[in-house]
Amino acid sequence: MNKEAYLNELARYLKLLPPEECAELMGEFREHFECAQLSGRSEAEVISKLGHPRLIARELLTQSQIERADKSPTLLSVTRAVMATVSLGLFNLVIVLLPFITSLTVIAGVFVFAICLLISPVLLILQYQSVALSINSIFLMLGLVGVGLLVALGTLKLTRLYYHLVIRYLKYNLTVIKKDVTSFEA
Repeated sequence: MNKEAYLNELARYLKLLPPEECAELMGEFREHFECAQLSGRSEAEVISKLGHPRLIARELLTQSQIERADKSPTLLSVTRAVMATVSLGLFNLVIVLLPFITSLTVIAGVFVFAICLLISPVLLILQYQSVALSINSIFLMLGLVGVGLLVALGTLKLTRLYYHLVIRYLKYNLTVIKKDVTSFEA
């Protein structure tokens, strides 16, 4: 494989990126080949050092997804970043995806608990519809709604913190993978 075939294949894999980002990356790779040529290294040597275009593209796409999630941390963007990281290797299935799903399940459970607390006064009213509500029941309902609101708001704050922690972990995971690939090539 020569330089142009390598760059064309890399560009084909990077088409999922925004056009300006793809053009910038392709420029960097062209510059890498030019610098290597000026220092007397062959195209084949540079290609062997860089690795397969599909692997490089997968890593760059993952990095792009992580950066997007970092700029706008939503459930969808963080999930996309996690899935992109999982695509880098089977080991990430265990070390990234399983903890992510488990922790999301816990957060969803806390949200369900908060919703149950918020709707519990309605259930109390339905239960005591034939008998006038006592003052204790009214205070109980207000307390349940208050606790439900506090739990819901706390969980929202926790979820934002969780998104940032997941993104930091994904960035760390990506740097570890890059170091492993670099040490493997050396």
